[in-house]
Amino acid sequence: MEQTTGPFSLPTLGRKKIENVRRQEKDARIHKRLSALLWLNDGYAADEVAALLDVCPRTLKNWVALYRAGGLELLCSLDYQGDPG
Repeated sequence: MEQTTGPFSLPTLGRKKIENVRRQEKDARIHKRLSALLWLNDGYAADEVAALLDVCPRTLKNWVALYRAGGLELLCSLDYQGDPG
């Protein structure tokens, strides 16, 4: 299967920060996003992560793009509307 996000890796401190935020997060939607980043960093393929989280690969790709564009702050904001098309 095709990997939709390309290689993904987190610096050690970035991973620790995501783990800490995920541990304290109460919103399941944000918890999913953070788990996705950690699993991608662990080497899981994007299609595997999408299946584990029951989201489409495009959603996963969008989460990675959000993280790369604005870090944890943007990834954890739920007011993101997406591309108008």
